[in-house]
Amino acid sequence: MAVTENNTQQFIKQSAKREEVSEEKIKEIIVDSFRKSYCQGKNKDADLHFEFASDLAVYRVYKLVEKVTDLEKEITRDNKLLKEGKVRDNKFFLPLDVKKLFFSFNYEMKKAWERELRSTKQEKQLESFKPLQGEIIQGIVQRKDGNYYLVNVGKVLGHWAREEWKTLTEPIGKRLCFLVKETKENRLILTREDNLFLRKVLENVIPQIKDGTIVIRHILRLPGLISKVIVESQKPGLNAKGTCIGEEAIRIKSISSLVYPERVDIAIWSEKKKELLFELLSPVKVVRLIEKEKDNWEIIIHHEKAPLLLQYQGRMLKKISEYLEKNIHVRILEEIEEKGERLENKGKSVKEISNYKNVQVRILEEIE
Repeated sequence: MAVTENNTQQFIKQSAKREEVSEEKIKEIIVDSFRKSYCQGKNKDADLHFEFASDLAVYRVYKLVEKVTDLEKEITRDNKLLKEGKVRDNKFFLPLDVKKLFFSFNYEMKKAWERELRSTKQEKQLESFKPLQGEIIQGIVQRKDGNYYLVNVGKVLGHWAREEWKTLTEPIGKRLCFLVKETKENRLILTREDNLFLRKVLENVIPQIKDGTIVIRHILRLPGLISKVIVESQKPGLNAKGTCIGEEAIRIKSISSLVYPERVDIAIWSEKKKELLFELLSPVKVVRLIEKEKDNWEIIIHHEKAPLLLQYQGRMLKKISEYLEKNIHVRILEEIEEKGERLENKGKSVKEISNYKNVQVRILEEIE
């Protein structure tokens, strides 16, 4: 409904009720719109006064002076124009012909109203996500916007940092899971990098983690790439790892689809660091573990497993080393097929290689 000189109060009341905003907010929009439509050109510095006692009344305000120095803001006390308005507090209020201004006023009013509605609607929608902070939601990645991906989560577009996506293929059009991080500066901030994201996914898929029957002792993670989740059963006889993986791997498959493209491995907690190391290195099998010194271990693995163990420049192996408080060195076993001879009896020699930044790696050509 457009504002006219005869229905302002009706407009204010109906608009406030319909849009669920205060009548004062509607008045603010009317005042702002009128100023924009009137205060242009020679009137740009005009001082306006608004009254809503009955219908809309707008006055141009002048200061009463003996001698005028500013024609736009001052008027003399003997000016004949004073008969057309009213004087109060040493100011002259000249009524404006609102009828002549209503076309441009309603145009500005419409633009201001649309802006306000968008802003109010967005605020209300963002408000509805505050109770979901720290929870998992799904959304479709729509497009890039600077350093963010914009994600359609139904009511609003969430902002997800582009640096969190680690693969070369863009995620545009993909439906992914996100953690609601916060609402900030009229934005819904989403994340997948926070460890809470993975914990929440695990809780949602595995009831025993949610109810505390199985506890997560630690998460070693390269967000978006690979995670090692260390679990422990609080119930005697319950296989924590098998429960997390699920019958026919149904649970771990579900988890993998929700955190795609990140890979999640489950490891059983053990107070014995060697046993825990073998769990964390799985599915890579260790041929031999050699304790060099107190905090230095050397592991020997088959060469075909080296790419899996040392992927991502060996950063996961470094995390495992730091977690176990051991310096772990890797030796890669190059097998040579010789009839009738066992692997441990092969004749080999050792040479250094430097393909990996975060771990010491050797190609083993001899096991004594």
